[in-house]
Amino acid sequence: SELVRQWLEYMAQKNLPHVMLVLMFLIVGIVGNTIVIYVYVFKMRRCREDRFFIPALAVADLLATIVTCLYHSIKTLVVRSVEDDIYCKVPLFFMWSTSTASAMLLLMIAIHRFVKVRQQPGNKLSSRLKKGAILLTIIVSISINAPILYFSGIGKFTTQFKEHNITVSACFTGNSGHESLEKAYLIFLFLVAVANIIATTGLYIPIGCVIYKLSKESKGNDRPRSRSRAFSFVAETQSSISDNSDNREKKFPTLSKLDKVKLNRQESRTRNRTNFNMMFAILVLFYAVSYFPSFIFVFLSRDDPNYYNRLPSALSNLYYTLQRLFIVNHIINPLVYGYFDLKFRQKLASMCCSKGGRKY
Repeated sequence: SELVRQWLEYMAQKNLPHVMLVLMFLIVGIVGNTIVIYVYVFKMRRCREDRFFIPALAVADLLATIVTCLYHSIKTLVVRSVEDDIYCKVPLFFMWSTSTASAMLLLMIAIHRFVKVRQQPGNKLSSRLKKGAILLTIIVSISINAPILYFSGIGKFTTQFKEHNITVSACFTGNSGHESLEKAYLIFLFLVAVANIIATTGLYIPIGCVIYKLSKESKGNDRPRSRSRAFSFVAETQSSISDNSDNREKKFPTLSKLDKVKLNRQESRTRNRTNFNMMFAILVLFYAVSYFPSFIFVFLSRDDPNYYNRLPSALSNLYYTLQRLFIVNHIINPLVYGYFDLKFRQKLASMCCSKGGRKY
């Protein structure tokens, strides 16, 4: 018993750099996602149609950050052997469920953006349908991750410490005694994540084509009125534009001051929508990059609870960080919102500065 306690203290000191990094993730995730929820819910009520799913995504990211960071920090820093399965099953279930919900909401956002690009002007998903999509996300996330409650639990393993063999208990997912079933379930989760990434990326390809075409046309067209027509059209439909050769050969009259004001507003609106689509494309990229290493190290360590403990300190901290790299996906979202969503940036600036931020 005393050797086990000393070993736990030794492991806590050995993995302290990783724990400090996780606690930094916790602080950044809480602050960032809380700001996103507050600004989008209370400060941007008139902009909810395009941004309907963002508060739900921020809530999922906030919960995933809190549960994941606290679970791994407490498990490392609290120098006690875990004796009750519930302390393993419940946190792991919520950790996987909230992460799945966050990933599915990115898919819902991609579907929403794709529908807006492909449909005719004025058509959009109804509020009832979008609320149903959020409910479906919650149900599917819970259903997919429910087996975690069966597969996870306390497992015992033997390790060497001070030239003695000691038996230690710890939380891990492979604890049901059905190794083939557990492996099949992990492969299923991996395939679901891959399918989600492919589907989300596939939906953004036509959106990206529209952005590229509009950007190319606006740069190559110097006639003010033609630019005005292009910006006006994309602001309503976000669809591709095409000017026939006859219209391009005509000479357009000089714009009035009112027309110039409208043109500036249309340009700002188009820039806002373009940034909005690029924002979600980058979120998908971070999702893909952060989740694949996590799955790889889950597979590496699932059959050996003592896998990380035998590694040198630097290597174990690195591997732990790579396995939990998916946390970055939950804390990076607020930074991406702040950089790309111009309306969010304006509202945030108006909260921080007495004179208000720049209007878009």
